[in-house]
Amino acid sequence: MSKRIGKRGKVTVGASTVVGIGTWSINGIQADQIDASALGDEWKQYEFGMKDGGDVSFNGHFDPDDSTGQAKVYEANLYNSHLEDLRFYIDSTSYFEPCQTTGYFSPTLTTGAPTCKSSVTITSYQIQKDKGGLDSVSFSGKVSGVMVLV
Repeated sequence: MSKRIGKRGKVTVGASTVVGIGTWSINGIQADQIDASALGDEWKQYEFGMKDGGDVSFNGHFDPDDSTGQAKVYEANLYNSHLEDLRFYIDSTSYFEPCQTTGYFSPTLTTGAPTCKSSVTITSYQIQKDKGGLDSVSFSGKVSGVMVLV
């Protein structure tokens, strides 16, 4: 069984690390269950409906000087931008991302560069100050499509 050590994780936007992040989580895929039962059935029957890509969250120390990490995430929230290059690393080489261009979840290739079918929209952030600790920041996002492990 392969084990991962949390301290080797990180969150990036493009090539930039989001500074100060100490935890991240991905609430994965959920499938709608549609009741297909009919009158006279003894047991409920279900069909699969649409899938939901889930939610993401990441938290850590607030750093107002992080213009290439935290600021990019704030701007994505402010301007309702979809982040296709947000990555959640589990170690130095493996990560979850919403926009994989190779493998099973890759987009259909057309002429030119592949386009992403998945993204993360930052739905909220919170900055907190405590007289007994460091300033903190929390980000929440909604996955459109699917997060894949690379």
